[in-house]
Amino acid sequence: MIISHARPADLDNIVELERSGFDAAEQWSAEAWAEELSSPDRYVLARLDLEARIIGVATFSCVEDMADLHRVIVRPEQRGRGIGASLVRAGLDWANAVGARRMLLEVSPENHAAVALYRRLGFEPISTRRDYYAPGRHALVMLRPLRDGDAWAVECA
Repeated sequence: MIISHARPADLDNIVELERSGFDAAEQWSAEAWAEELSSPDRYVLARLDLEARIIGVATFSCVEDMADLHRVIVRPEQRGRGIGASLVRAGLDWANAVGARRMLLEVSPENHAAVALYRRLGFEPISTRRDYYAPGRHALVMLRPLRDGDAWAVECA
């Protein structure tokens, strides 16, 4: 499997992936994804299978020394195979390379698999954003420090 930069031509596949990965109320629109793919301040990665189909996507940004992990989606039938971890690790490598000193993310505390993944990758909870996703639906804010030479090897499974 290959990790590559997602392109505007990948929009339809990413939107399909978005629909399979999130409840309707939490889905990003095609317009939001188009903006992610075309914005010069975004780093959007796609994980491809052997037939070059997108099976995972992640998007990141960096402002000064703070990188943000905005979204990770993996096809439901591909989950549990290290695909999300490989995308996050590649984003950590990128953040380190562009001079970030830490990476921040928000995740639903009910998304136990994602919280466990982020903890395994060194993220720690630092706060809660109340009503972040909707009234009564909070976000757990997690942070991971980065250091020079803290690059991850991008795994190919």
